[in-house]
Amino acid sequence: MAFDGITLYAVRKELSEALLGARIDKIYQPDDHEVILQMRTQSGTRRLLLSTLARSPRLHITEQRPENPLTPPMFCMLLRKHLSGGKLLSIEQYHMDRIIELTFEAVNDLGDLVEKRLILEIMGKHSNLFLVDASGIILDALHHVGITMSSVRQVLPGLSYELPVHSDKWDPFMIHDAEVLVKILSEPKEPLYKAIYLTINGFSPFTAREVACRAGLAEDTLLTHLTPEEAQRLFQAFSGLLDSLTSGDYSFRIFLNGERMVEFSVLPSQLMEGAETQEFPTISALLDVFYRQQDTTQKIRQKAQDLSRLISNNLDRARRKAHLQEKQLEDTKGRDIYRIQGELITANIYQLEKGMKSCSLPNFYEEDQPLVQIKLDENLTPAQNAQRLFNRYNKLKRTEAALTEQLIETYAEIDYLESIENALSLSNQERDLENLRQELHETGYIRRVKKAQRNLAASKPLEFATSEGIRVLIGKNNIQNDQLTFRTAAPNDLWFHVKDIPGSHTILFVSGLEMGKDYTETSLLEAAKLAAAHSKAASSSQVPVDYTERRYVKKPAGSKPGFVIYTHQTTVYVTP
Repeated sequence: MAFDGITLYAVRKELSEALLGARIDKIYQPDDHEVILQMRTQSGTRRLLLSTLARSPRLHITEQRPENPLTPPMFCMLLRKHLSGGKLLSIEQYHMDRIIELTFEAVNDLGDLVEKRLILEIMGKHSNLFLVDASGIILDALHHVGITMSSVRQVLPGLSYELPVHSDKWDPFMIHDAEVLVKILSEPKEPLYKAIYLTINGFSPFTAREVACRAGLAEDTLLTHLTPEEAQRLFQAFSGLLDSLTSGDYSFRIFLNGERMVEFSVLPSQLMEGAETQEFPTISALLDVFYRQQDTTQKIRQKAQDLSRLISNNLDRARRKAHLQEKQLEDTKGRDIYRIQGELITANIYQLEKGMKSCSLPNFYEEDQPLVQIKLDENLTPAQNAQRLFNRYNKLKRTEAALTEQLIETYAEIDYLESIENALSLSNQERDLENLRQELHETGYIRRVKKAQRNLAASKPLEFATSEGIRVLIGKNNIQNDQLTFRTAAPNDLWFHVKDIPGSHTILFVSGLEMGKDYTETSLLEAAKLAAAHSKAASSSQVPVDYTERRYVKKPAGSKPGFVIYTHQTTVYVTP
């Protein structure tokens, strides 16, 4: 669900109950797109986040404590000047649109009480935050928009604040009967759910689909085909959703697909009925968790782009190198013909003489001794021609030996880079990326590595528990894999890894089980499934996973991080 007007309505209601009368204690600006107001209330201190990030603009109370720059940005300094100590008087939303206004009472330079407004416009990449005085003049904005950027609406200090130009969307609370609703929705000549969010403020595609679902109508129903009875059902679903909103009949839920958060809702949802959910006591708690994961994932992806390109380029190079070596190795396979021709010349040397361009000799290596046509160099003696063929044979033999060794190294490099690629896909912390950079520096893929940032939490393996309550740890990169296998795990703990496929080392900790407690095949299969799910075969079925006691896992001297050999293994086939 997008952060739509309905979500903002629920946020406004929650903030009005929690923050009205609160005073601004501190103001922070962690980056170019976010401002945090720390506010003192009777129940304690709250932090209010106002974000204009294009991918996740929003407003809510947050528990996060982001790092702040050593020198506050100019906009932050201006907010401190005008709003520090200010009292929150009101929070208003414009006609269910994604525009919200916070009015503060603060003291100016002369000691007089004056009103200042913070206006947050949630408009995707055009989102902005304004500081406006009582007369409507913009004191400053988080993002300036000059005449060269927009000829429609400029955003600069000293200009009057004007609402953004929108198409004429309807305020949903102004629609009072089914006839008006159907007339409004029929204008854009779009399917039902599109018509709802294109013509009515506050509705996102998800909420529009929810209305269609509650009305028992297909979301792509054409308005011209609605019967009077269907139109009435549509209006009842529409008005029922608004009644839930105004009466506070909320249900703050995030809908999950496995561990991935796919959607959220502030109202009871029939559309997502049956989906796995995570419930929250407040809308702010929900938004804090939902967008924290989104922002963290996005930031990690951005910061991992250089590593992703580096790994991809080196993998492409290694694969091209392997293809060339395989082709050259294939060319050495026919070398025995040169040895045989040389031996045939040697055996029949008395019949040959210098100056001959070719000869036909019986091949005594075959039963019927067919004649073999051999090209000769007329400038060489028969013995020299034979030696020339032996030399060619020996050269190809040496080439095969060298290429075989080189191919083993190239395949090992490909396996290693694919393991790094898999580790990158599992990285969910900045420390994980720092570990990968350090590893690639130590293995020679990066010449220089930046000094690790301070205040980064230590990266930890992924932790799970089987249905029998047995602990499972999974390494997120090769450094963690080595540490987990050779330092954390006990000799009789079980070690899992997908067979012949890059993946994470997985440990099932059976050594620490209480006296009399044992594990069953259920835990073995669950650990194997986790190992498969954190490998390159995560999207496959019937994945072979080897497991053995950790005592049988060895690391060859001088091998790359994460590389091991093992024995006494058992193979199971699982679907991640």
